[in-house]
Amino acid sequence: MRAANFVQKYTGTRGKGFIQPYDKIKATEKWVEYSLDIVDMSRIIMTADFNTKWRLAEALEVAERKRAYMYRHKNFNLKRATTIFEAVKDIPRLETNNR
Repeated sequence: MRAANFVQKYTGTRGKGFIQPYDKIKATEKWVEYSLDIVDMSRIIMTADFNTKWRLAEALEVAERKRAYMYRHKNFNLKRATTIFEAVKDIPRLETNNR
């Protein structure tokens, strides 16, 4: 994913969206999603220009906060989350060129 996609995903404008009931949140899967995004953003931030670094740092902070929330959620299963994360962390992600 490109830096702009992460910035949009985590710090973009927020509208009224669908509110999911607390008990139905898939905390384990969301934790894995946020963890993968954090790894990707950490990798991108090292090669980005100055302005992009600041925007990515803000998005990284939001992603870490969301991951921490999922970790504390009652539906979270650490063993399953780490198994999924380890299985998918090295799979290459699709690069989208939005030119």
